[in-house]
Amino acid sequence: MGVLEGDFMLGQIQLPSGNAGVPNVTYYDLALAVLPLPLLLGLLVGKLFGVSPQISVSAGATLSAIALGHLLFRDPPTRRGPRGRFGESAT
Repeated sequence: MGVLEGDFMLGQIQLPSGNAGVPNVTYYDLALAVLPLPLLLGLLVGKLFGVSPQISVSAGATLSAIALGHLLFRDPPTRRGPRGRFGESAT
């Protein structure tokens, strides 16, 4: 009898990670989810106001790059959490 079979028979199913199956949305999950929005907004503004798509998407890409740079270098994810407090989330 294997290890998994024995645990199943005892009613103790262990998940592969500590938080598997539990929704745990962090500040960084949300920030990464909205990074494409400036690109889409730039494209929309370009279409509505007749601006060249190259210029409008470049402006959106610049905003996304600034946000990404902030997330990676100014407020990076650490074991202590996004604001430097141990075990706390930003939400």
